Amino acid sequence: MVNQKPETENNSGANSVKNTPVKKVLFLVLLLAVVLTAVNQLIPSSDLNKPINPKTYIELPDRKALPVVTLEQAGKGKVSTATLKGKWHMLLFGYTFCPDVCPVELSTLHKMMGDLRKQLPAEQLPKIVFVSVDPERDSAEMLEKYVKHFDADFIGLTGKQTDLTRLAMPFGISWMKQLNTDTIGKKNNKNYLLSHATTIILVNPDTKVAGLFPAPHTANEMAVAYQKIIQKEAN
Repeated sequence: MVNQKPETENNSGANSVKNTPVKKVLFLVLLLAVVLTAVNQLIPSSDLNKPINPKTYIELPDRKALPVVTLEQAGKGKVSTATLKGKWHMLLFGYTFCPDVCPVELSTLHKMMGDLRKQLPAEQLPKIVFVSVDPERDSAEMLEKYVKHFDADFIGLTGKQTDLTRLAMPFGISWMKQLNTDTIGKKNNKNYLLSHATTIILVNPDTKVAGLFPAPHTANEMAVAYQKIIQKEAN
């Protein structure tokens, strides 16, 4: 009985020695998992050096200033495009009565923002602005409710046709009214669609147009392109 106690102590010491390497291995495995998770959330450095696919984004080397016009935003009243200074913005032109294209585009931008929110700090995220080219039917309040349906952070703006044209035309964005017929085959001025471009304008913090995202749009590709763009601008 006297010899059993030292024997137990020896066994305990041996188990402790054996457990030490096991703990180290477990720690290294956990550390590696954390590192891999962090790395997977970032764009590989090799990808950042690759040029952006021109089908996804077209850089404008001349960097034209965004035209200064006055538009209207729900809750804020008249706002100037000059107030966009200080942050990246993406401008999409459309209208709330759009049956298919605009909902798809806004859903894509929402998905893109979901990717970016996981990978970038809030101050580097772009603001998404949906500009209605149908002020006859889209009030600022209606527009606000519409864009918030897709994303709580989206902004809705509209204004006079002359100001909307001045804002969009320099970048090849246009729209055209297409009258529909009513039940007896007559043209109806209130029942119409708008054929419009879905090119997205990227505006830098100096309110200059850095480039364009031509259609069709893919959320992931746009998110990757945006990260490359702002990283390039920061260097």
